[in-house]
Amino acid sequence: MIIRRLLLSAARKAATDPRLQAKAREAYEQNAKPVIDQKAGELRQMATERPSGEHPARFAGRALKRLLDG
Repeated sequence: MIIRRLLLSAARKAATDPRLQAKAREAYEQNAKPVIDQKAGELRQMATERPSGEHPARFAGRALKRLLDG
C-alpha cells in the first residue's frame, strides 16, 4: 500500500513537471505523430477500397491486423 502511494505520487509529480511535458511533446511530434498519420492514411485508403457488401467486423479485423503488422 505504501509503495503504491509512493509510485502514484511520483507519477503525479512527474506529470505536472513542465520540463517533462515538453520532452514528451517533442518525442510525440518527432516519433509518434508521423507513424500515426501514416497509419490513419492507410486506414482511410482501406475504407475507400472496401467492398460494399463486406461485413464490418471482417473489415475491422483486417484493418487491425494491418495496423499491428506494419
